[in-house]
Amino acid sequence: MNRSSQSSNFAKLESDDQSYSVVEYPHLTSLDIIYVHINYVENFLLYTKIHLPNLTELRVRYNKLKIVTHNFTRFTTRFNCFKLKQILIEQTIVYPKRILFLFSSIL
Repeated sequence: MNRSSQSSNFAKLESDDQSYSVVEYPHLTSLDIIYVHINYVENFLLYTKIHLPNLTELRVRYNKLKIVTHNFTRFTTRFNCFKLKQILIEQTIVYPKRILFLFSSIL
């Protein structure tokens, strides 16, 4: 849980600079990022920063997910969301059709 944004030094990494290594969590299957700043949601979902090859369950706030995925069309978030079987969101929503682009395995 961290509702503060990342430090300004870490924020400089957000330019998708390829000179930094991608962090891989090969055994992580469930991720709860409900109570975090949106910067952390973006970093965990962008495969250019973190690789989550076995992520099957994601708990996240819908509005942050929508922003980070650019309304479910951002290609760089697709790789970490590809194997998801379950997305846990705290509110009832009607999923837009374009959500299939990122989360086809859950619907």
